[in-house]
Amino acid sequence: MNYIIKGNLRGLLCSDCELPVAGTSVKVYRPSDQQNETRLAVADPKQTFHQVNDDELKAKERLFITQSDVQENGDFTIEIDGGKSGYEGGSIDVDWYCGNVPFRIPIPKKDPVLQFHITTLQPLYKSTQENVQYARFDYKIDSKWFCRILTLLDIWVVCGYVTDCETKAPIAGVRVFAYDVDWLQDDALGDAFTDNNGKFTIVYPGDNFRKTLLPWLNVEWPAGPDYYFRIESSSGTVLLAEDRTRGRQNDRHNANNCFCVKLCTKGGGEVPWFTSVGYFSITSDIDAGGKTLITKFGAGGTGYGFFGSVKLGGYATKRVPSAPGSALHYRFLYSLDNVNFSPVTVAQMEGTALKVATRQITWNGTVGFQDVVIDINQPASVPDSIPADSFPNPIPDHVLHPDANGWVRVDQPALDNGFYGSLFYLNTNTIIGGGDASTGLLPGDEVLPVNQKNGTMLYIKFQTTDDPTNPSSPNLNTQALIGKIYVNNWNDVNLLKLQELFNGGGSGCAPVQSAAHANFTADHELMLNWALGVNSNALAHEVHGLPQGNVPRGGFAKFDLVNPPMGFVLDQPFSAWPSCAYSLTLGTVRKLTTGESNDQGRTNQVIFCK
Repeated sequence: MNYIIKGNLRGLLCSDCELPVAGTSVKVYRPSDQQNETRLAVADPKQTFHQVNDDELKAKERLFITQSDVQENGDFTIEIDGGKSGYEGGSIDVDWYCGNVPFRIPIPKKDPVLQFHITTLQPLYKSTQENVQYARFDYKIDSKWFCRILTLLDIWVVCGYVTDCETKAPIAGVRVFAYDVDWLQDDALGDAFTDNNGKFTIVYPGDNFRKTLLPWLNVEWPAGPDYYFRIESSSGTVLLAEDRTRGRQNDRHNANNCFCVKLCTKGGGEVPWFTSVGYFSITSDIDAGGKTLITKFGAGGTGYGFFGSVKLGGYATKRVPSAPGSALHYRFLYSLDNVNFSPVTVAQMEGTALKVATRQITWNGTVGFQDVVIDINQPASVPDSIPADSFPNPIPDHVLHPDANGWVRVDQPALDNGFYGSLFYLNTNTIIGGGDASTGLLPGDEVLPVNQKNGTMLYIKFQTTDDPTNPSSPNLNTQALIGKIYVNNWNDVNLLKLQELFNGGGSGCAPVQSAAHANFTADHELMLNWALGVNSNALAHEVHGLPQGNVPRGGFAKFDLVNPPMGFVLDQPFSAWPSCAYSLTLGTVRKLTTGESNDQGRTNQVIFCK
């Protein structure tokens, strides 16, 4: 029996701010205190959390079962092989190992190496497939413990929210800069963009506020920094610039290493922005490598790349903020090197119509609603024109076309003060090619590095203007925040052959009896999972024990079905298969998403008789 425990581990900074502990790991052990195992398993984890000392750590070594790395979003997956470990689903000790360089920020290594016991856990397993039990364990480290641990590692965090001062609505996509007031030179501590909830988190090492012009002189006598902040819009416009004296006031002076703050600005919410690819925020849901951090509405997951056509989303106001008398035009630009950018034009568009807004019109003498779409397959409508009431005909779309340089004019009669949501449908295949990755390869052979097909990073900018014909317009704004996604449009290698069907120039019709070798090759840079399968109406169920995997690049073999190699045991051996028709399959699924749906995988099948 195999056991899988999925969970999430975060540290609390304050009541409404938390930090995923990426770069650390979760370790599980057999319980060290077996006499009190039941009592500890029902105890409040807040009461059992403690630092593991050297003696405890040494005693735990013989009880170790396995461990899992914590991902960017705090997720971890513990996989326990019951057969190899002897674990049968009972209580386990759960520890957090944070080492001496956690959280993936550039800080010098500190001593000592840190490990903490979280709790003794009795997982509540549920069976969703044969021979696998699943459980869930999420934990948030109490702020008193977490901030003390950060202090030991000299890690400092600012967590906060940005809202509109008047409406109190969260402001997304703005950039927050944190500074420390110093006697000789103010220190720039770090910066971050707000997510869709207006939240930002800045993590930095303590050396950032101890810097001076003279390296041998440290005049930062207080224990902590004295904070003041600046907020900029997506295009670089300063929305808030606090005076440095703000850092000397009591609520900002000599701050602790976990500092939470609420900031507000006026009018930031009416600035157009590019915020998302599909369901995924470019500020909080996609990592530095362009891969998704989480699952959203069934799409993505930890470490998913992108493929195919993706929807670029955000907010495009009806009017230009710096020229309120002019209609807003927007466009996207792309780059493969983050240096040279080109406009996204009709040539890079997905051909499917994209709804960007709704209008209220008169139809059948009453209220009707008209879709505003970007669709190159229909003739463009006259800008801002309202259709005559021609009921009982269906309400036509109001159709927009990008111009030759990719500019889209925001429809002025649209509801909601502009376009909010999907703004452009980009076909990444027109920029980053793909196709059949198996050309020249044979089933059962390894895909050598020279033949492996990899993806590339795609960088995306957002621009707005009042006059798309004037590249020097003073109202041309380029969003400072650049979206980036990792794209791989190559098909997965999925090659399968039953060798004996064609031995000696056979036609593929001869029964397979005394020997059977399944030659297969599964390969992709971002492989979610692959599996060899055998099924037949003559069998009680699909054969278990065949090769499968869930690591990048997949696997390959000339697998002997009659005499499986060491490590493989078929629950229904080949010799016991009755004479009948059989299906040999190789299934593969890529770890890719469009931002709204994931790769559905494909299956290669060979039919044979025994």
